[in-house]
Amino acid sequence: MTYATQQASPAIKDSLDFISILKAGIVTGMVAGTALGGLLLLFLTPIILEAETYEIQIPDSHPLIPRNIVHFWTFAGAIMLGILYSIIFTFVYTMVQHGIPVKNVGFKSLILALNGFLVAVLIPSLYLPPNPPGMVTSLSVIIRQSIFIAIIIAGILASIAFWIIYLRLSRKYNPMPGLSIGAIAFVVIIITASLLFPPNSNIPSIPSDLLWKYRVESLGAMFAFWVTMGVMVNTMLEYFRPHFRISEN
Repeated sequence: MTYATQQASPAIKDSLDFISILKAGIVTGMVAGTALGGLLLLFLTPIILEAETYEIQIPDSHPLIPRNIVHFWTFAGAIMLGILYSIIFTFVYTMVQHGIPVKNVGFKSLILALNGFLVAVLIPSLYLPPNPPGMVTSLSVIIRQSIFIAIIIAGILASIAFWIIYLRLSRKYNPMPGLSIGAIAFVVIIITASLLFPPNSNIPSIPSDLLWKYRVESLGAMFAFWVTMGVMVNTMLEYFRPHFRISEN
């Protein structure tokens, strides 16, 4: 698939092909993932270390895995996650950007990034909140992962329903009816999906203030990650857009 635009000069043709979009997604993901890794090490790692002392109840015990190795893989994992998410985000953005009802391309990518944060982070966290060490849950890891994927799928379907309703009603009437009805449809889909999942209870063995600090800062780090992707993607798409001359007759 090729995405092409004509510039002011008829002799120049700009296009975005698969490789260009892939490169833009990788670089955007590296930047966003680096930002995420830095935030995780700076804000969340101290909370995790404190939570582990409650989990094992031996404050001076030494972990089996050296801390520097844990920190390295935390940072590297954030970058790998950033690249994966950003590649998907960049391809989706190039396909749907013309349907986002704002003129400024920067706002287009930011709106899609906020939609991604809502679907991939905020909504799943309402049912499966991020937990530090020291939390016991009623669901097994496999069930939690399956529910997490199901919630994201429900969020994607809800987002599609919202945008279809919003765009169609906005063309016929004005933005407010489309926004209201689309939001209602979004909420109904999410609530309906959540009713199908088994109850999830968390049994904390750490102080509640430490638990909520971890959850809030986890969401904050992921919010910064998605916003970084939204801000960076247009710059990277333009940078990797191949420019070549067309011979004039």
